[in-house]
Amino acid sequence: MSAPYSDYLQLAHRPDLRLLTLRWLRDATLPEVQIGCQAALELAQQQGAAHWLVDVRRRVAVQAENSAWMADTFLPAAATALLPAQLLVAYLISPTRLEAIKLEPAAKHAAIIRSQDPAQPYRLRVFLNEADAIQWLHPA
Repeated sequence: MSAPYSDYLQLAHRPDLRLLTLRWLRDATLPEVQIGCQAALELAQQQGAAHWLVDVRRRVAVQAENSAWMADTFLPAAATALLPAQLLVAYLISPTRLEAIKLEPAAKHAAIIRSQDPAQPYRLRVFLNEADAIQWLHPA
């Protein structure tokens, strides 16, 4: 039986890097994002994986509601749930998505800015290249 999120999210754990990968397969509604993220947190807790690679290259729309929920509700709660490890989140985005974010009014992507604030209980950075993202998550 497939997971309820399998048509829009692939979850994978790399034990060698203690890395959890969330690959979004398409744009997702807020309820879908919430279901997928809860499943990711459960897997992360089971595996002790506090380093996450979140691949949103296939998601085109910048949805302020989804971004706000991630930055302000989910990621702080996930960071607390994974203590004493620090939650590191590398967001992998496409150049097209980056351009869309830059063209949107600041209010639409304010949560993306907040998510990278050093005051957050997690660390989040945005990348265009998967190798760079993994390097940041696991420096040599």
